[in-house]
Amino acid sequence: MTPYRTERLVGLTLLACLGGCLGPRKDQYQSSATITATADTRERLWRSAQETLRDHRFELDRVDRSAGVITTKYVTSQSVFEFWRHDVDTREDLWESTLNPVRRRVEVDVVPAEQSATNRVSVAVYKQRISSPDRQFNSTGAVYQYFGEVLPSTTGQERVTAADERWVDIGRDPAMEQYLLNSILNGAGVASSAATGG
Repeated sequence: MTPYRTERLVGLTLLACLGGCLGPRKDQYQSSATITATADTRERLWRSAQETLRDHRFELDRVDRSAGVITTKYVTSQSVFEFWRHDVDTREDLWESTLNPVRRRVEVDVVPAEQSATNRVSVAVYKQRISSPDRQFNSTGAVYQYFGEVLPSTTGQERVTAADERWVDIGRDPAMEQYLLNSILNGAGVASSAATGG
């Protein structure tokens, strides 16, 4: 293979890899929709929201029909090896939750029937990442104990334990919000033309 062909092949490979990392900007995602709906459609939206969350292995926490709110508990997000799950929607988020424990919870709001002739369905997905003090190790053998509770911290603690770990808010997940919103609307049989973004 000539040097020119090799450079061209390497260049095309890099472009393909970089192009695969590009996705829609955060402001291009849609996390809510307004539906002109009958009472029957409202009922289907309410059921579809619960079924969609269960199908994606979220555990329902609050189901408040009068307030039009469904929330889930935090669930540790899927890793690259859990191909049967789908609670992250981009490759970047998938690698993030594979390399560092991340958890998500979902909040779905459906405008109650008595408030208006239209339904506003909105989805919010909140993310948290685990934060733990750095552990100190001075030998290669200590690497095997890095995730245990026997190594001291770099700040002087005798040991780093699970009690020292905490979950830190890292914002929302707009890609998963749009994915869940589309799944809810499809499950309720609402045509895309009946929904407008917001």
